[in-house]
Amino acid sequence: MFLDTHPVVERGAPRARSTPPLRPLGASRLSALAVWVLLAVGVVGQPVVSWSEETQRLQSASVSPQGTAWLLQLTMDDDNGNGSLPTSYRRWWHCRIDGLSGGTVLSVRIENPGYTDIILPTWSLSTDGVTFTPYTRVPTTATPVYTGGRHAFTLTVPAGVTSLRLAKYFPYTVTQKDAFVAGLAGQAAVRSVSLLGNSWQGRPIEMIELTDTSVPDSGKRRVWIHSGIHPAETTSYWVVEGLVDFLTSGDVSASALLRGLIFNVVPMANPDGVFLGNYRTNAMSVNLENQWGSPYNSSEPEIVALRTELEAFMGTPASPGVNPVEVVLNLHSTHGVTWPYHYRHTSNPSWHPTFNPSGVLPSVNALETAWISAFKARSAFVNQGTTASSSCGSPTRPFVECMMHDRWSADPSWAGAPGNQAQVMAVTFEGTYGPSTTATWNTPADWRQVGGELALALGDHLGVLPSFTFTPSVGGCPGAPLLSALVSNSGGAYAGLFLVGGVPPSATGWLLASSTLVTIPLPPTNCPLLVYPDILIPMPVTAFGTAALQVPGTPGLNLELSVQFVGEVNTGGGFAYYPSNRVDVQVAW
Repeated sequence: MFLDTHPVVERGAPRARSTPPLRPLGASRLSALAVWVLLAVGVVGQPVVSWSEETQRLQSASVSPQGTAWLLQLTMDDDNGNGSLPTSYRRWWHCRIDGLSGGTVLSVRIENPGYTDIILPTWSLSTDGVTFTPYTRVPTTATPVYTGGRHAFTLTVPAGVTSLRLAKYFPYTVTQKDAFVAGLAGQAAVRSVSLLGNSWQGRPIEMIELTDTSVPDSGKRRVWIHSGIHPAETTSYWVVEGLVDFLTSGDVSASALLRGLIFNVVPMANPDGVFLGNYRTNAMSVNLENQWGSPYNSSEPEIVALRTELEAFMGTPASPGVNPVEVVLNLHSTHGVTWPYHYRHTSNPSWHPTFNPSGVLPSVNALETAWISAFKARSAFVNQGTTASSSCGSPTRPFVECMMHDRWSADPSWAGAPGNQAQVMAVTFEGTYGPSTTATWNTPADWRQVGGELALALGDHLGVLPSFTFTPSVGGCPGAPLLSALVSNSGGAYAGLFLVGGVPPSATGWLLASSTLVTIPLPPTNCPLLVYPDILIPMPVTAFGTAALQVPGTPGLNLELSVQFVGEVNTGGGFAYYPSNRVDVQVAW
């Protein structure tokens, strides 16, 4: 019946905010009033496609009847409508569909895509065209099929729904970012939200700084994290939200992290690209990811804002900054890969800035390997992924990781005497659009969880979290008391919690601790004493034959011990002993 057209978008100018006009066919045979009615509300019963809202982008759309369904042909657009960009940049679509009724069948065709992998789209539903539900994945019955150069799927409009928004993946808007940042006001963990600069179109680029302000900054380690350099790679925003939510939660581990670290988080590095519905570029169609190379003078305002702040934190070898950055995490999303992964830079013992500028120094590669291991240990989702290899874009070395390596880590006057500044561990982490560990298709909740796990992994990697490691069930006899151990956060402080069951209720309980191991049979069952009693701690036994002992963590404590529980019963004619298995403990505070 009609075709939607799209507003002209000038390079570097804000997108038009009006609804794309509708062009009725055969309008010459209609009265002027009828034409205006059709323009205002569309043909009765026919879906109306538009893409004028924040983050939405299409090149064109057509709607036509297809039997009892409506065929929606949605043609993808290049960033900023710039046809000179690579096809691989054309990877985001998002639109609104009005004029719906429950039971309407929509046969959707995504034309002109720059990707071939299958991604289950997302939608947000409305019964009044004003209030919309949060985005969710569409039903799995609508899983797209890629054929003939297009993605095709079919949707049935739920009962009561009159409008919906439809997108390749979960959108994230500038408005969402603004609300998230505003919601941090008054949070004790947030030292500041500062303005680093503005985008081409005047949108703010903020940095959130989180630390425990009651603890002096001296000795704290600094972490830099930015997301959204590629604007529609939206997994990165939820990782940041999860990270910040965890750090402001009051969790005892979060408190420990804030005592030892300073977090500098840029929640949206390319706000123009987000607002305009671009996938990979800013308002000037520039891929900001490639703007970090020597001579470090990119004039793109987004890069100037981030680079200037990093330079201020780092300082120079002659005059290092206070608490220079030790970790840089560059958060992205990627197509065509099932599980999240890192880019680790190749180790190059002969690295030279001019003659052999490929990869990174072996010591920096080792830091990257240690970080990836720490993150995988904390996150089952991240642990599913592999690690990709990168030369750091040699010879141009255009990435932020290369800048941190070449300007600081690889400079002998930075990492060597007399300053001995820490080398920077800088890597890219890529989220993905497919499964999670618990579902066929991941959601923002999965990435928020990854954000919290990332925070804990940073604590492990930088050594600021208390660590209790228990290796249980060594030795013991059948039917003997069973000792176990775990980490406790009871009372707001870390502690080791020892638990035992299967003890005669009349026993007096003792916890033995030592670094000396023995094997001494004890009466009446000849179960062995396994730990020499260098340390002997009372552990009262309940009427139910159980006992528990909490040992508070002590700052500065670093030890390895073995422990064993022994129940002692006075038989009247002597003593009977009921030793448990042995538990080996490693503690580092």
